[in-house]
Amino acid sequence: MPHLKANDIRIYYESHGDGPPLILISGFMQNLLSWEKCIPILSKHFRVISFDNRGTGQTDAPEDSYSIEMFAQDTVALMDALDIESAHFMGSSMGTLIIQQLCLSHPEHVKKAVLCAPFSYFPPIAQHNVKMQLQLLGEGVPRQKLLELNMAWLFSNQFLSLPGNKEKFLTDALTDPYPAPMEGLLGQADALLSADLREQIKRIPHHILLLVGENDIDTPVYCAEYMKNAIPNCQMHIFKEMGHRFLYEIPEEATKRALKFLTIHI
Repeated sequence: MPHLKANDIRIYYESHGDGPPLILISGFMQNLLSWEKCIPILSKHFRVISFDNRGTGQTDAPEDSYSIEMFAQDTVALMDALDIESAHFMGSSMGTLIIQQLCLSHPEHVKKAVLCAPFSYFPPIAQHNVKMQLQLLGEGVPRQKLLELNMAWLFSNQFLSLPGNKEKFLTDALTDPYPAPMEGLLGQADALLSADLREQIKRIPHHILLLVGENDIDTPVYCAEYMKNAIPNCQMHIFKEMGHRFLYEIPEEATKRALKFLTIHI
């Protein structure tokens, strides 16, 4: 699949299936491989566009400070290059911030949106976790050790208790051929840690579905509850006992719930 030049960077993207466009936006330190379990289901109904945000995967990683608005501008530039006037969106974690910004700054480009592990402001405990991870990476702590440590933040008790799951996750992460470079991680962290859309989201007019893990430590349920109360056309579903990365644990269940919302005529 190709690169294209948009917003002064080269963006890598992939397109799967036919139908109305659905754009997937990944989270912090994630590239488009994070959607590989969801795309086969979604692409039966949509033309699914996944791409690497600036700073990750095969997209450029400039040594600059990034912002959520900058990510939104990248997305619009990608849509323009692909001749997509408007699309449905599905995002995970930091990707949900980018979609909220799109709804605010570029509302004409958004139809409906599904936000997985959503938040409008990154909670202090999660901010501390990200800062410590970056500090430890800078001090030379092996990436595998940080991944092993971070699993407790990402997954459910059930997932971690089943034999082979931890090993499979580590293998998937460590064999990623395009891990995010340090300059990309730092740029994305700048955007993530400085964003606060809590007051602005009251102006979002779009129909939004929030998908939430009941036991999410990174972005707890209260983050989504605030959004549900603030956004006029918003609904929420909580996955029992799930953590932050429920898309990795229960991709079929989560994707089918998103698909039902996106295909209902409102």
